[in-house]
Amino acid sequence: MSITIKNLVKAFDRSPVVKHFDEVFEDGEFITLLGPSGCGKTTILRMIAGFEQPTSGEIWIDDQLVSSEKTLVPPEKRGIGMVFQSYAVWPHMTVYDNVAYPLKIKHVDKDTIKQKVERMLKVVHLTNYATRLPSQLSGGQQQRVALARALVMEPKLLLLDEPLSNLDAKLRETMRFEIKDIAMQMKIGVVYVTHDQTEAMAMSDRIFLINNGVVQQSGTPEEIYNRPVNQFVADFLGKVQFFKGTAENGEVNLTKWHCKLDYPEMTYSGAVEVAIRPENISLSRHDHGYNGVIEKKYYLGDTTDLRIRVGEDLVRVIEDGFTYNRYDIGDSVHMKIHDFIVFEDAGDTDDQLRIRT
Repeated sequence: MSITIKNLVKAFDRSPVVKHFDEVFEDGEFITLLGPSGCGKTTILRMIAGFEQPTSGEIWIDDQLVSSEKTLVPPEKRGIGMVFQSYAVWPHMTVYDNVAYPLKIKHVDKDTIKQKVERMLKVVHLTNYATRLPSQLSGGQQQRVALARALVMEPKLLLLDEPLSNLDAKLRETMRFEIKDIAMQMKIGVVYVTHDQTEAMAMSDRIFLINNGVVQQSGTPEEIYNRPVNQFVADFLGKVQFFKGTAENGEVNLTKWHCKLDYPEMTYSGAVEVAIRPENISLSRHDHGYNGVIEKKYYLGDTTDLRIRVGEDLVRVIEDGFTYNRYDIGDSVHMKIHDFIVFEDAGDTDDQLRIRT
């Protein structure tokens, strides 16, 4: 099932929350709508589902127009499944009955219901919990019930609206991989809404990063992370610091570092912002980079998070956890920058242009 979205606009009280969204989601793709709260991602999902009608524009499912200013095919006729942030499982029904409910209201025969429900409970690893009530389940198990109930009708498209936000961090990590595996196993497309960039990176075939109702950038996780088109994208996806500088003659002068970065392929001259991700800096006691002094360090188990004073700037560096005892606060170190991104300093971070990959 493919989704074609044409110049989609949605406004509430004349205030646009989605602005001219155009895209095709291919059959079987795992699409993530990513962005901060209030950016319009859930509104897009609700329009795809049929719970909201566009102010203008069109949504097509395969060859059928399902949403426009004058057309609205109801959700139950779109052949999709949906899981909300709140699990919305029936508290008085067993796990089995919760999953079977969509089939029962469609008057599917009992033998088929039994076959389909047992299959879905196996897929979501709840076979041994069929007779339990939701109150006897953990949050993660209730989320699996909601997922099984959405999938039991064998939809060709699954819509997920912040489905893991109520779970603890450990369970969220487990569930994100399970959802991805289930989607691949069942060969269905997914449109997934989240504000969590780690979820988006781990699960998506393509990410649409949205801000103020506008798609800032779309692409694979690797493309968006390594080649952001503006500072908002660079800042939202991953950890990054921005340092002011000037570009001239193939060099970037980091003003407060009192040092220069070679960039021979750049022809732009003028004020810039240099984006450096903390994992793209390595430390050494050998003189092969930029001098700094360790002011702070934090042990996070798998990583060591440090702050290095370089000139007037405090630079964040992330190294492997085993390096924690290698350096002490006050130590002089040398930094080597392995990659950086340069943006025009245009004043408004949402509009600043990317110069360098």
